[in-house]
Formats: sequence, structure tokens, C-alpha cells
Amino acid sequence: MIMRNLKVMMFVVCVVLQVVHGQHQIRCLPKEREALLQFKAAIVDPYAMLSSWSTPDCCQWEGIRCSNLTAHILGLYLPGHYYFHYEEISKRYIIGEIHESLMELRQLEYLNLSSNSFGGSHIPEFLASLTKLKYLDLSSCRFIGEIPIQFGSFSQLKYLNLAYNFLEGSIPRELGNLSKLQYLDIGPNSLEGEVPSQLGNISQLQHLDLRYNSLEGNIPSQLGNLSKLQELYLGGYDGTLKIDDGGRGSQISFL
Repeated sequence: MIMRNLKVMMFVVCVVLQVVHGQHQIRCLPKEREALLQFKAAIVDPYAMLSSWSTPDCCQWEGIRCSNLTAHILGLYLPGHYYFHYEEISKRYIIGEIHESLMELRQLEYLNLSSNSFGGSHIPEFLASLTKLKYLDLSSCRFIGEIPIQFGSFSQLKYLNLAYNFLEGSIPRELGNLSKLQYLDIGPNSLEGEVPSQLGNISQLQHLDLRYNSLEGNIPSQLGNLSKLQELYLGGYDGTLKIDDGGRGSQISFL
């Protein structure tokens, strides 16, 4: 009798586990799937990077990473590339604009759209509404205009790469609010003016690249407060380097 009850109990447990497992399988959330389809509709995809973006489960699409627990989209990884070696050419990128539907991806932590062609458009300010972002790479995208001051509100951001665009204006002092930022690359571009002293507030910063812009004036002494800084790139800088590194000169690479 006891054995029979145990068998029944085990059967029930197995059924429950199968149901629970089925319920928690990664399945695309309809609202987020629709957001991705709107993003896709706003671009031209000459190299079929998004050819898999048609099946019901967007968590299985190329470049998409979802949470194993909630099925929310956590990562959007769609870097393009242009490779030329002797007579061999390899190209793969998307063209157009970043659609505001990405605002619906509220749990997004990782966004890489580097080396695509968004030429003639500005970096969208609405990306700042993705408050969970930890990694943002928009390098080599042919963006014009200024760095959005709204980017200073990324409380979780650790990596920001805006290099190799056509950005103008000054470096927003609001970037000094990025308390968790470890990597900041904003060169080469066409940024002007002085380096804001507020960058010295980014206490976790390890890599800072300002090279090949049109910056001028003294490098603010506050950069000497960056105790974790390991790499500082200033190639093509016309100003004066006068910072107090607290005796850590041997630990910082100036390039």
C-alpha cells in the first residue's frame, strides 16, 4: 500500500514538474515580439541579418537573448561588419533608423548595434529609457548630432562605446553621473570644447578614450580622482595635460 502511494506520489510530482517546466520554457512575450518587428520594419536588411525574425518565438531569433525565468528580452546583439582582405570582401549590416519601439524592451541589459549604417540620424534620446542597460555599443554607426544628455541617467551602465561616428558638440557633463561605468569610448568623433571636470566623478572608470576629436583646453585635474583608471587615450588632443594621478602614473597607459 505504501509502495503504491509512493508510486502515485512520484507520478503526480513528475506531472507537476513537466507542467511547471512547460510553463517556464523560454517563450517570447507578445509585446516584446511586436516591438522587435516594428524595429525590423523601420530598417533595410540587405544581407538578411534578420531572416530568422519571423517565427513565433522571438527568443530563438538571431541576436536575441531572453531570461530563462521571465522570457523578457535581456540582450539585443546585432553588430554589423565590413571586412576587406586582398580580394575578399565580407559585408553584413543593416540600414535605417533605430525605431522607438525598443523602449518596450524594459528589461534590456545588453544592446550592441555597432557597425551598422544609421547615417544621417541622431542617437535616439529614448534609449535612455532603457534603465536596466549595462552595455551599450553604438560605435561605427555613422550617427550625427550630439551625445544625448539623457545618457547621464543610466544608473546601471558599465560599458558605453560611441566611437567612430560623426558626433558634434561638447561632451555632456551629465556623463559624470554614470557611477558604475567602467569603459567609455567617445573617439574618434568631431566633439569640441573642453573635457568636463565631471568625468572625474566616474569612480569605477578603467578605460577612457577621447582621442581624435577637436577638444581643447586643459585636461581637468579631477581626472586624477579616477583611482581605477588603467587606460587613457588622448591621441590628437590639442590641449594641455596637467592632471594629478596621485602617484599612479606607472599604472595608467597614456596613448
